[in-house]
Amino acid sequence: MSFQNILFPVDGSDRAVAAAPFVSALARRYGANLTLASFVEIPSVWYGAAEVPVVPEMNINRLLEETEHNLTFFAAESFPGLEPKIRVEQGDPGTCIPDLARSIGADLIMMPTRGRGRFRAALLGSVTAKVLHDAECPVWTAAHIETTEYSVSPEWRKVVCAIDTTPEAAKLIRRAADLAAESGASVRLVHAVPAPPAAAQERYFDRDFDIFLKESARKTIDAMQKEIGASFQVCIGNGDTPTVVAASVLDYQADLVLAGRGTLPAFAGGLRTHLYGIIRDVACPVLSI
Repeated sequence: MSFQNILFPVDGSDRAVAAAPFVSALARRYGANLTLASFVEIPSVWYGAAEVPVVPEMNINRLLEETEHNLTFFAAESFPGLEPKIRVEQGDPGTCIPDLARSIGADLIMMPTRGRGRFRAALLGSVTAKVLHDAECPVWTAAHIETTEYSVSPEWRKVVCAIDTTPEAAKLIRRAADLAAESGASVRLVHAVPAPPAAAQERYFDRDFDIFLKESARKTIDAMQKEIGASFQVCIGNGDTPTVVAASVLDYQADLVLAGRGTLPAFAGGLRTHLYGIIRDVACPVLSI
């Protein structure tokens, strides 16, 4: 798994500053081309809507020039020796980022997202959510990069690969194997088995069925690993997928979570439907493919 053309959207926030060392490390590791992009979004009132009696004075060209100046300064300060390309465009970032990624042939988008403390489960961030939905290439993102509970390395020394038991999981395991071969990272495979509500566990929890689910999942994962030629550690936990993955990340002190992106309706196979929850809950960046 190699990246040669990285797109890094920059919004001038502290989150973007915190993400820069991770972007720099990856660009240097792969010798990748790097494009920094900022987007000037025009408020709707500037278009002179009928219900708005006074339209604020605007100077779009000046805004674009100021944004380009700030982005150029940020590039020189954060990426010495890399000489990234600078792109400043007018429009909605959620729409423009996937479009720009396609137009420049980016094979990776790297962007932080909002971390909202105890309210973080309520909103991933509309821009990030749209990019995750529309982008055709892998997306790296992190919600808590500024407030991690341990030191996360940009070198991806420890990787948690969140998998289900569908054939799609084999592709993720193969990507994890490629990553391990390229970077020397250690990999842990994590799978979640559904658990009943806590209040009902003692009365209704069928432990034999739980054991059956875990053994079946392990056999399926072992078969995938055998076919690929991998032998990663496998951890299977009870609970919803984001919670199980987040707990494993903290225990392993992982630098990266590798996860799928999209929708899978199959029973015990809907890992990718939990992607937003994984990004919100885990303490390290997530690479979704």
